[in-house]
Formats: sequence, C-alpha cells, structure tokens
Amino acid sequence: MKAIKYLVMGALLTGFSAAVNAQEVELNAALDGIKAKDPNVAKLANTAYKKNKKNPEALLKIAQAFYAQKDTAGARQFANYANEAGKPKYQFAPAYLLLGDIEASYGTDGGKAASYYNQAITFDPKNPAGYKKWAMVYRKISPSQAAKKLEEMKAQCPDEDIDAFKGHIFMLANDEKQAYENYSKADINKLDKLGLNEFVRCSYFTGHFADAVRAAEAGIKLEPRNPTFNRIAMFANYELKNYDAAKSYIHKYFYETDSAKVSEYDHFYTALIYQALEDKANMYAHYDKALELVNDQSMIKRWAILKSVSDSYLKEKEFENAIKYYDQYLACKPDVNSDDMEGVAKIYSKYADEDEPNKAKHIAKAIEAYRAMAEKFPIQSTYAAYQCATMNNKLDKNGEKGLAKPDYQKVVELLEAKADRSKGEDTMLKYSYHYLMSNAFLFAKNKPLAKEFANKILAIDPDYAPAQQIRDLK
Repeated sequence: MKAIKYLVMGALLTGFSAAVNAQEVELNAALDGIKAKDPNVAKLANTAYKKNKKNPEALLKIAQAFYAQKDTAGARQFANYANEAGKPKYQFAPAYLLLGDIEASYGTDGGKAASYYNQAITFDPKNPAGYKKWAMVYRKISPSQAAKKLEEMKAQCPDEDIDAFKGHIFMLANDEKQAYENYSKADINKLDKLGLNEFVRCSYFTGHFADAVRAAEAGIKLEPRNPTFNRIAMFANYELKNYDAAKSYIHKYFYETDSAKVSEYDHFYTALIYQALEDKANMYAHYDKALELVNDQSMIKRWAILKSVSDSYLKEKEFENAIKYYDQYLACKPDVNSDDMEGVAKIYSKYADEDEPNKAKHIAKAIEAYRAMAEKFPIQSTYAAYQCATMNNKLDKNGEKGLAKPDYQKVVELLEAKADRSKGEDTMLKYSYHYLMSNAFLFAKNKPLAKEFANKILAIDPDYAPAQQIRDLK
C-alpha cells in the first residue's frame, strides 16, 4: 500500500516539475525571441502568456523585454497582464513602475506617468523607486512638489539620502539657488561624478565659491583630468582671492585635462589671475587670446574684455595703450552711457597728472570728452560743466587766468533757480559760488560781488568758513 502511495506522489511531483519546466522554456523562448526580434515574436509571447497567466513576475519580464526593444505596445500590454495576474490579492507595483517608465519615455503626458508612479507608491510605499521616478517626471510641472515627494520618501525610507537627489531635481529645473541649498546639505563623500559636477556648478554660479572649491577638489580626486572640476577650481579660487591656488590650476586646465574646449572666457579669467599676481606678460598674452576667440555668441562680450585691458594699462600708467583699448571699447559697446564717456576724460586727466610737458593737451582732451558727454546726455550738462571747470583748474591752480570761470558760471545758471536740488547739486553750486567769490575778491577787486556770492554760499552751508570770512569783511 505504501509503495503505491509513493509511486502516485512521485508521478504528481514529476508532472508538476514538467509543468514548471514548460513554463520556463516558453518564457525563455519569448524573451529570446523579443531580444532577437523574431518574426514569430507575437506567437511566442502569447504562448508564454497562456502558460504564465497567474505569474506576474514572469509577465513583467516579458513586458521589460519589450520595453528594452522600444516596443511600447508589447511592453504596455504585458505590464497590464502582470497587474491582472496579481489580482485580487495585490496590485503589482513593479508593473506600475514600468507603465510609468513607458509614459515618461514615449508618452506626451507627464501627468499620466506620474499617476502610474503614484500607484506604485500606493501599493509599495517602502520602495524608493516610485518616489524618485515620480519626482523626475513631476519636476517639469513643479520642482518644489517633486522635492516634497522626496520628503515623503524619506519618511517611508529613512535610509535614503534625499538632499543630493533634490539638488539634482532643481539643477534640471535650472534653479541653481535651490540646487545649491540642497547639495550643500548632502554628504560630499557620497556624491558621484554627476552630483559633484552639479554641486560645483550651482555653488560657483550662486557665488558660494568656497563650496565650489570644495566640490571641485572632491571631483578632481575622482577624475584628475576632468575639465569642469579644474576650470571651476581655478575660477573659484580667483574669486576667493586665493591667487596662487588659482594659478596652480591654470596649467592643469589648459594642458592636463581631457576634452577641454578652451574658450575666450577661460583666457579672460586667466588674464585676471595673472593680473592679480602682477605677471603682465602672461596677463596680456591671455587677454590677446580672449580677444582672438571672442564672438557674438560668447558668454563674455568683446567690449568687456577691451575695458579690462584698458584698465590694466591705465593701472600701469601706459596711457596711450589705455586710450587705444578704451576707444575700441566705446566703438563696440552697444549701449554706451554717460559713465562710459566720462571714462575717456578720466584717462586723460590722469595722463595730465603724469605728463607735465603735455599737460594742457591732455586736459583739452578731457574737456572735449566731457563736452561730448553733455551733448549726448543733456541731463549730465551740469555735471559736465562742473568737471570741465575742475579740469581747467589743473591748468590755473590760483585762478589768475579765470580759465574755469565760464563753466562755473554755467553751473550757477543751471542750478541757482532749481527748486529741488539734490545734495550733490548743492555741493557743485556751493563750490562754483566759491570760485566766483574768490575771483571777484582777489582778481576783480569787487568786494560787494564777493560778499553777494558769500551770502549765496551761506544759504546752502551756513558753517562754510571761507564765505563767513568774506561776509564779515568791513
């Protein structure tokens, strides 16, 4: 009796094993056919489906195989089969994840993909994949909501590090400020190349240069020849005034990085580093290279480089070169303002201070620049007249020649009757009166007129001692 019993049980187990093997054979045949793009793939998949109707894991494998071959119809069909196979005991969360992936990759409705991911979260709240995928698709709609979803993930999956992921979400949304706020809280030792790349960029572009250096140095440890890490390490150290450290990255960036596309901006920044280190030869060499490479699409504009070159020559008191590059700057800057035009006058004024034999010629050029500024910007007429008078005072320090008198008189004409003068205008008017008061008293010998100007000064500044002295003369 026992022998018969064991024979029957053996037969049953053998039958079960055969059925299982048949299921696996047909499943593998379908998977191989999908991968090989067999012309009978539909038949193979259908056969596998019939043998695996109650096996959601097997049906999901077929769906994933279709998805890998970009067959969205087959992938969607078998993902739905996998979901059906799980009922009524449970909904098959991995199938919802795949349905979300299909919509995210090939659909046009990000909301639909998010809906699938949300269902996956509902049925498997401890799986971080659903939250992350939801956040990635929803970031296009609302990065802040995407970040909030990751906070929900943290509550369910406390071991997940969300700061870097949130930083990544905000970088994809071009919100560098929020990206920095999150990346700065992440463990830098756990960031991969992408995370460090994003951290270094959002730190630099939001002005957090110390963190930019920190992230760049961590990135260089991973990839010593990475151009982005070396480039921003150089730039950020310059911004921190760590000029020697910045210089140490120049050779690395230009000659020891892979696939670095050196730009005019790189040469411009390098020139600034050498300028800070007072290495004029290398500074001007890189300025020249920046001017050679710059074009209309460049991040930095030609006129900005020219202005910097002019300023460098002015600092070195090489006035002719300063003027040469400043003229080029004005010629190509699209929106020249009054400050730009005054810059010409300031160069000639400093030139006059250093070149006594040609002082009058340089002063004349400065005055010419101020006249041109007033003509183009009439609102600056008073200021320009005042500055022209100041320039003439450099040639007539004692006022004997009265060179400044016409322009001081013009300042008085423009401001005297003005009811709403600014503090700066009061100052210009006061000193214009002072000149005219002194001129009347010292050279015209006209005490009454000098007293008249003194009283006008005291109406502006009652404590002005020179005017008090003239007023009190007997």
